[in-house]
Amino acid sequence: MMNRRFIDGLRGPQGHLEKEAIRAILSYGDAFLFVDSVSHLTDSDIVAQYHIPESSELIDAHFKHARMMPGVLMGEALAQAGIVLVHYRSEFEEETDVIASTVNQMRFKSPALPGDTLEARVSIKAINRLGARLTGHSYVNDREVLSATFDLTFIKRENLIEHLSQHVTR
Repeated sequence: MMNRRFIDGLRGPQGHLEKEAIRAILSYGDAFLFVDSVSHLTDSDIVAQYHIPESSELIDAHFKHARMMPGVLMGEALAQAGIVLVHYRSEFEEETDVIASTVNQMRFKSPALPGDTLEARVSIKAINRLGARLTGHSYVNDREVLSATFDLTFIKRENLIEHLSQHVTR
């Protein structure tokens, strides 16, 4: 079961979460994992890092003439940090997925480039049994590149799979 005790057990000697720990928490494949490590995690906030690769299919295909991390993926990195935070904060009785449901006031302020380390700082504004509202800011070398307020919804994994199967048109 994903909970604080499980996540605390994944921490390294200095209290950080490294890539293998992140893989155990987030149910994404490596190609869509935008958190490499977590340097700070409490009940109310998280600081996570993502090293933007010099080359990847997503970066290489986005603005071939001006390589940068796509803004929506910077937002995804912020959301993934928030999902780690929510899993730490919440005690889910069943396998539960945490999905983005609303994004408000997302502001892209500066580009994040290949080779940069994107730092996501996210805090919980409100949380209940159905979901959470979070606010976050992303930085590169202490320069803010993105800010957003967003909602995450909690859904039992079996319900998510059933819901998606109802929308398959193949």
